[in-house]
Amino acid sequence: MSTEGSVKHLLLLLAAALPAAAADIRVDGSYRLRLNTESNYLLDPLTRLGQQQWVEHRLRITPKIVEQDTIEVQGSFDVLNGIIGGDLAPNFQDLGWQGRSNRNGIHTSGFEFRHLFVKLRMPFGVFEFGQMPNDWGMGMFINGGDQENAFDFGDQRFGDIVDRILFATRPFGFLGPRSEIARNVALAVAADLVYRDRYASLFGNDVGNSQGLFSTGGVHWGDVASEIVAALVWDPSTDSRAGIYIARRWQEYALGGGSLHTWLFDVHARTLFPVRAIGGVLSLEAEAAELYGSTTHSPNLSGLRTQIAQQGAAVRAVLSRGTVEAEIEGGYASGDSNPFDAASTQFQFNRDFKVGLVLFDEVLLFQTQNAASRLADPRFTARPPPGIDLLPTQGAVTNALYLKPTVRWRPSLFGGRLRLVGSVLFARAAEAYVDPYSTYVASAPMNVFGAAAGRNYGTEIDAAAS
Repeated sequence: MSTEGSVKHLLLLLAAALPAAAADIRVDGSYRLRLNTESNYLLDPLTRLGQQQWVEHRLRITPKIVEQDTIEVQGSFDVLNGIIGGDLAPNFQDLGWQGRSNRNGIHTSGFEFRHLFVKLRMPFGVFEFGQMPNDWGMGMFINGGDQENAFDFGDQRFGDIVDRILFATRPFGFLGPRSEIARNVALAVAADLVYRDRYASLFGNDVGNSQGLFSTGGVHWGDVASEIVAALVWDPSTDSRAGIYIARRWQEYALGGGSLHTWLFDVHARTLFPVRAIGGVLSLEAEAAELYGSTTHSPNLSGLRTQIAQQGAAVRAVLSRGTVEAEIEGGYASGDSNPFDAASTQFQFNRDFKVGLVLFDEVLLFQTQNAASRLADPRFTARPPPGIDLLPTQGAVTNALYLKPTVRWRPSLFGGRLRLVGSVLFARAAEAYVDPYSTYVASAPMNVFGAAAGRNYGTEIDAAAS
């Protein structure tokens, strides 16, 4: 029996052992249906996306068994998920995200087991084990993808999932109940086997790497990534919190595709306080991350080990007064104007951290997928460079400096249930936005249209009513 299967059976036995009278048993869920339309934009001088109208849906079920202040068992799985009609995007040789390239919404391939874990509350701390979402801070880099309405635009589609053993406690309790440090400082330590995130997939239908270069049609072992995690948090109130998350990662890619060894340092802080002068409330939140290490899984043409040094940050301020809310958000993700050298400096936000609807989620997603596909074309090169699966952004904010002001308004119509949103996204590349294929062919920094690489992404204007 596999380790994963053993954990699932153990969790089910624990759930069955809970006293029926004391436990709260509930099954939550959500269903979303999306009808989408967009322009048939260019991916390179000759290729258009070809997907202009499509329909997709997702049915997610999340059962829970809770005995208050004692034990909690949670599960989550997608019963249906994917496109059910309309146009399909190209498959780009199975590189990058394939959710828009396959009609999985009515097939068993749309089913996905996500979570099944136990949380035990004890006098000296909290113990968690099982398969669970991985979340931290604003979700800029680590994001479980379970917040249905966390963003005004775009859908969370992925979610970082780990098989984890975690223990959290307040380590300074010996200082006494009057000590602020004893009451407000928490420490968590965990050991993870990564089930799925941006850089690894423990199981998959494609052999070769986390996204797959060659299709086999069967489930198999994929990338094996393990982590040791520690988080130290100061949380004096429900409105204020600050902490640091440190992770050491060891990863072996599928089929001998190379290795990855990294350190992650991620700091996060948030607070909220009233602005009495205007009768409003101001909330502030920020997150910054540093990722460094080395990998042999990259399109490094020199064949040497690639050094990783990447930085990202996001800040957000929200002022609320009555029915109006004004927000301004800014972010930075370091770039890399040479994807083929021995340094990897391009930071990627989490794929489920949304800052708009079109630029990162659509245009850059498919342009980078198209570039990887062109590089992997057997008519171009007999063997694709290793690490080519990491070139597609999969919708993540990367190589970017952005500023996004937003206004939200709830008028009195329909009992205050109507919500109107307007937002503008100003974005530039941190370094010249190069297309790997055009740059490889020309041996000079070029964009997707074969022109000299520039840094202006443009301006995106978004609006929503709900």
